[in-house]
Amino acid sequence: MSRGRVRVGRWGALIAVIALVGAFGVSSAGAQQNPPVNQPGVTDSEIRVGGVGTVTSDPTGNNPGGPAFDGTQAYFDYINASKDKGVCGRKLVLSSKRDDALANNRQEVQGLLDDNVFAALPMATSLFTGADLLVRDGVPTFGWLINGEWGSETVNPGPPNLFGQNGSFLNLTSPGPSYYADAWLAQKLNKKRVALIAYNVPQSSGSADAIDATFQKFPKAGKVVLKDTSLAFGGVDYSVQVSKMKDEKVNLVIPSIDANGAFTLAREMKKQGLNAPMILPNAYNQDRIAKNADVANGSYVFTGFAPFESTSKPAGLKLYEKWIKKSGGAKNENSVYGWLNADLFVRGLKAAGCDFTRQKVIDAINQMTNYTGDGLVAPVDWTKAHQTASGCFAWLKVENGKFKPVFGQSGKPFLCFPADLTSIPTNPQTSS
Repeated sequence: MSRGRVRVGRWGALIAVIALVGAFGVSSAGAQQNPPVNQPGVTDSEIRVGGVGTVTSDPTGNNPGGPAFDGTQAYFDYINASKDKGVCGRKLVLSSKRDDALANNRQEVQGLLDDNVFAALPMATSLFTGADLLVRDGVPTFGWLINGEWGSETVNPGPPNLFGQNGSFLNLTSPGPSYYADAWLAQKLNKKRVALIAYNVPQSSGSADAIDATFQKFPKAGKVVLKDTSLAFGGVDYSVQVSKMKDEKVNLVIPSIDANGAFTLAREMKKQGLNAPMILPNAYNQDRIAKNADVANGSYVFTGFAPFESTSKPAGLKLYEKWIKKSGGAKNENSVYGWLNADLFVRGLKAAGCDFTRQKVIDAINQMTNYTGDGLVAPVDWTKAHQTASGCFAWLKVENGKFKPVFGQSGKPFLCFPADLTSIPTNPQTSS
């Protein structure tokens, strides 16, 4: 279980165990053209796409697929209702929504290919064992960046047709931007004695090892005084670990476990009188935080997109909130990713021109150097994003059972940590 997921990558890989390009690139007159396109899933009136999501059977209760489908559909509703009523005279249709039920990703990806779709989105799955099938067939694929198949230390560069919500590369088992963010928070809060807790599986323990290596690389940020990677998933007794934390005078806890496990750990900490904040995994969920406010207050989370609580909301966030409400979809982290997946796809489709092909869409996106989804994410340079991890995050603190943005600036919510960081900055570069 990894702390991938941008935390997405980091926390999402853990769950697995168990933009503008100038203008859209097509004039309004050109958008009305409808030349013949001989591509899978394309008719004279429609462009059909489909996705795979973990909708059921994720034991962590995250089940990202359903909300991601909501976000993609909301974006398609927006585009189909625009003055051009689609793209190049064709409506966007989410024609296939497959549930891999956690264990059946490869089979469902093959089923998606059999459905004859033009592109694969959203891919909101806890496992991505079918990634190679999409790479083999050159399918433009857009999804939840949480697995190493998108691009990682062992897949570098990542496949050029796989596009995550804010890049396509993760540092899962070695120091990298999201781990630098941990070290920065420890330094910022002057929390010098850190505990790492992980499950006894490579994805989780490897993440803890990477965090440990990060603090060794930047010793001024703090010191890991306790690391326990022996825990079994689903365990409910953390009394021994918390007792050791007290002995070591731990004042910051970074768990590489699922959110439910982290809240169970927090309850044991409260029981034993250990008052130390956590960097909570996979916890940007208002309902979940409200239900666990008694132990979540005072802890921190970070996101890879502009939070809903932003005091100065970017245009992309306002547009998402309008259309997710209008479409009746779930407003949460995973539906934002589904929205971003659809946004990047459409921008690539328009940039490819009305005689588009799968390869033209892929090539068009990979020439984009400043994709932001109208400010919803920090700028992504797709000429580099398949081999370099994204490093910009928005921090929030849990107060009174709610999320409160901290550390960023109005209109610039992201703190950025480059992949080649040589020291932990006191004041990281901010980004809108």
